Amino acid sequence: MKRLYAKILLAIFTLLIVFQANAQGKKFNFGLKIAPAISWLNIEYVGDVASDGAVPKFNWGFTGIYNISENFGIASGFNVNSLGGNLKYSDGETDTYKYSEIQIPLLFQMRSNEILGFRVFAQLGIGGGFFLKAKNGEGRSIENETADLNGAFIIAGGIYYPIIGGLNLMGQFKYNGGLNNISRNDEIDNKIKTSFVELSIGVMF
Repeated sequence: MKRLYAKILLAIFTLLIVFQANAQGKKFNFGLKIAPAISWLNIEYVGDVASDGAVPKFNWGFTGIYNISENFGIASGFNVNSLGGNLKYSDGETDTYKYSEIQIPLLFQMRSNEILGFRVFAQLGIGGGFFLKAKNGEGRSIENETADLNGAFIIAGGIYYPIIGGLNLMGQFKYNGGLNNISRNDEIDNKIKTSFVELSIGVMF
């Protein structure tokens, strides 16, 4: 696990260097965001366990965009996501599961021309997440019951507003839907997937 974290940090560091080195020519843009979120667990079919509601979370991340043209680009970077939700078992017991991950997205971005000082954008793509922590409501680690990877489908939309020079304020709404079963618990037959929505604010350079 430590080797995996080291590889992730190295990849993040490399991305930071590349985006910063190329940002001056505006072929690349980069920025930071913070995002309150609502997360829940999807159950593929109802059996011994069912979803029992969403929980508030907080995410943050770094974004880099390679500009193909004035209106199109490829977005990537990394997100530190807090995931989880409530589950209810057939015996009436409930539990809250908490996860954290580093996610590397790969998104296609479309941007409008300037409208009343704003630019509207949309993003569509996928994300690959590496779990950092996994705990139940009692604080017990469930990493051995959790998959190593967490794939996601991502769709987002938002606006850019220029502040000064090349600095832009960004607002974005994003849906992140889990693609794979994250449970390795042999006592649970259901497939469990993570999902969340977030409303982020950030700056782009």
